[in-house]
Amino acid sequence: MADDVATRVQVLAPADGEATLAQVLALPGSPGQPFAAPRRQTLAELSRRILTDPSLRSDPAAVALGYWLRRSNIDAMAQAFERRQQASPNTVFVPAGRVFHVAPGNVDTVFVYSWALSYLCGNQNIVRVSGRTSQVLAQLLDALSTQMQTDSELAGGNRFLTYEHDREVSEALSNWATHRVIWGGDETVAELRLLPLSPHASERTFGSKFSYSVMSLPAYCNASPETVEKLAAGFFNDVFMFEQMACSSPHLLVWVGSPGLLDAAQTRFHAALAQEIERRGYRGQPGNAIHRLNFVFDLACDVPLRANLHDREFLAVRLSEGAPVTKEICGAGLLSETRIDELPQLLEFAQPHDQTVTHFGFDESELREIAQQAGARGVDRFVPVGEALAFDTTWDGYDLISDFLRQVTVRMGPT
Repeated sequence: MADDVATRVQVLAPADGEATLAQVLALPGSPGQPFAAPRRQTLAELSRRILTDPSLRSDPAAVALGYWLRRSNIDAMAQAFERRQQASPNTVFVPAGRVFHVAPGNVDTVFVYSWALSYLCGNQNIVRVSGRTSQVLAQLLDALSTQMQTDSELAGGNRFLTYEHDREVSEALSNWATHRVIWGGDETVAELRLLPLSPHASERTFGSKFSYSVMSLPAYCNASPETVEKLAAGFFNDVFMFEQMACSSPHLLVWVGSPGLLDAAQTRFHAALAQEIERRGYRGQPGNAIHRLNFVFDLACDVPLRANLHDREFLAVRLSEGAPVTKEICGAGLLSETRIDELPQLLEFAQPHDQTVTHFGFDESELREIAQQAGARGVDRFVPVGEALAFDTTWDGYDLISDFLRQVTVRMGPT
């Protein structure tokens, strides 16, 4: 633990500016009742602030967050919690207590999802966000700060801050916590896991992940123009919302079916995606095109492939039949494509660091069967194309509500 509690950090919400570590750790609030009505109302009000802010309304990820925080969704979570309580009559659910969140730097909105679930469960929270502050991140923090001005309970038990990578500060916050949750790349997770927790504390980590998409060739070739347009819109959301750097964004498209259908499907898919890009007026970072090209040229040294270098804002790489699939991530709109004969062959790609598989054209029994096997190898989610980034209370295969709660057993003796 840091010996110098006078070490200063930058508090972002409430917007107090610099504060000593001692001041941050001395939160005046205390844990509350899980899913208490005032906390549900606080998140509903935060949803309203996000969805009525003109700047945040222009950001798809912020809009998705605002809708996720809306009262009806929070109430549905509360109802699920009530069912959990009813199913466990010998258990009293209490907050984990004090939660230290380390947010990733590549997805601006993750820190709110992580914090909101913990807050709903009644915990005190200290959230460390990236120092690479984006406009969306700054506006979300401003919304929280503004709400804290009239919400003493929110202000008393929650701090959002940033600081340069400092082992002593992270160690002090880890020692304060009864639960630590780390979002980030494998290197970040490995580094922070070296910092000790209280012997009675728990932890959940979310490291680097790889995600991909699987689509039925017959289903896609026979799909109506309206369906193809909808799929292109969904695929756009999955890939481009965070420059393809969200852990659940697909980097590989696996076509399933006869090789005779592949050319027609790819031509149709690429054209539809290009039209969607133009319809949205999307333009990526200036260096994206060069980054994609460098990645493909390096890949072509090791793997036989074909690529159309004239596509705008994305680059689809068709791997030759039988060519090995690399899971190195490029991002910036780079998509590798391959083909298999049948869905069970998808198991050849499944590994422990896989996360999300988006799908189109398969029935539920097929997906449940492959999920049973692929899940045992590491895959966490099978969701429709367009829902890769949809946040859920179950993430990377773990129930976050359970993580943020403790279960106290109460059993009566014979009477």
